[in-house]
Amino acid sequence: MWQDDEGLIHSATVDEDAFPELAARMSGARAATLLSVYAGERVPLCTAVMTDDDGVLRARWRTEPTPGDRDWARRQA
Repeated sequence: MWQDDEGLIHSATVDEDAFPELAARMSGARAATLLSVYAGERVPLCTAVMTDDDGVLRARWRTEPTPGDRDWARRQA
């Protein structure tokens, strides 16, 4: 996944043979990350909630913090 200079987020699934093409596509990226395609190796990028249809935020559950959540909390301290 990468963010281009206009702020748009892009993604691609590639194998070793497509790395040169991917590098060219990502050359102007503001930010980028590699994510594993293996389910056991995946880590959520962030934790979020959405409002209900009436616009009210009802979040009555606790989520497990992601590594990104913990990093953000450390930077805020």
